[in-house]
Amino acid sequence: MSIREKIFNYCLRKQRPRKHAFINWTDVKTVFLLFESDITEKNIQIKQLIKELQQQGKEVTAWGYLDSKKSLSAILRDYRVLSRSDINLFHKPKENHLKDLAGMHFDVVIDLSMHDILPLRYLLLFSDTDLKVSRQVAEPYIADFMVMLNQNDDPAFLFDQITYYLQNINRK
Repeated sequence: MSIREKIFNYCLRKQRPRKHAFINWTDVKTVFLLFESDITEKNIQIKQLIKELQQQGKEVTAWGYLDSKKSLSAILRDYRVLSRSDINLFHKPKENHLKDLAGMHFDVVIDLSMHDILPLRYLLLFSDTDLKVSRQVAEPYIADFMVMLNQNDDPAFLFDQITYYLQNINRK
């Protein structure tokens, strides 16, 4: 285990226990999407998912990560792409981003990352939310609800699976 992982696990253990709730998808008003940015930072697939959520009447905040020196995307409240210049040596997002995140509450956080990206795991960990959802990952578990994927699945498929389960579990 790397020193970065050990520090992340320390932060995870230091988090206060939170009260999570499985909420009805129709009652969800605010969604926080976490995603891996494509190299061009166009993120067409993610922007389409944001549009779908907005058409459902949901307020969406989307933050991504790109493993490059500097992101070309503007840093906005509702959409930003973090890069290596936005994280510290241990891959934790810098304080200005964490302060922005601390000022927001979400009904649900959906992590659409297909790989283990430590800066996105920190964002998932530190987000103030009622429900955290992601793909199935190895321990430590951060999400309240996880979806199992195949190796060749993509973020759109993960999103479809997550929304399908969230919509149908509440009906039963």
